[in-house]
Amino acid sequence: MIRTIPNPETSREDVIRFREMMRKCVKGEFTLVEKAQIQDRKQEMKRIEKIIRRNNGGKNPILGY
Repeated sequence: MIRTIPNPETSREDVIRFREMMRKCVKGEFTLVEKAQIQDRKQEMKRIEKIIRRNNGGKNPILGY
């Protein structure tokens, strides 16, 4: 049987931080350093995706194609 995982406790500060990050994402108000970090993270995710696909015969193991 699959156990349900309850939502974690969130503080007021967590909600404020989340909303601030969402506002920055929607408006695109990132500093040059943040933009560089985002770009680096995207490149790393693409590199890992290629490795996973190569190890699974060119298929996405989650979707099956």
